[in-house]
Amino acid sequence: MRNIYLSIAAAAAFLVLASCAKEGTARFDGNYTFKTGGTITVLPKEEPSGGTPAEPQTISLTAEGGQMDILTVDRKTGDMIVTMNITGGTVLTFNAVAQGKTLTLAETQRTVKIPVATDLAKPEASVTVSGFGERFTDVVIFRLTYEGSYTFLGTEYDIQSSSIDCVAKEN
Repeated sequence: MRNIYLSIAAAAAFLVLASCAKEGTARFDGNYTFKTGGTITVLPKEEPSGGTPAEPQTISLTAEGGQMDILTVDRKTGDMIVTMNITGGTVLTFNAVAQGKTLTLAETQRTVKIPVATDLAKPEASVTVSGFGERFTDVVIFRLTYEGSYTFLGTEYDIQSSSIDCVAKEN
């Protein structure tokens, strides 16, 4: 009889431990393959001559992919570093903080090519990138925000809003 109670207690303890989801740095730490894509909505800084107000334009950004590492700096504070090695491009690094089930990315600067013309050189926007990520099984989905501006054919454009996702699948 005593063995039965011990077995039930052991099984209950196992189920409780198995059902606990990782939180904090342990939830995100790892190596991933990622792909990023989305849109920005832009508006000229100055109204065009002729009195007709400019309409916002939504531009689909060129998808980017590559390898991502999410590294623990300090488990107690939740400090992490996220590196994105973009295939055919540059490396992007974020300081981040893991709290519970969310990984918050601190602002960082980067340059993004804006695909506004096929025959002309694409303008480059200097943007501030921030966002947050949530992990689901073996995938982290980041919701990114781009803020900044660029110049195209003598007109300066401001990014009014952005809708950019980065999906990172654990390797």
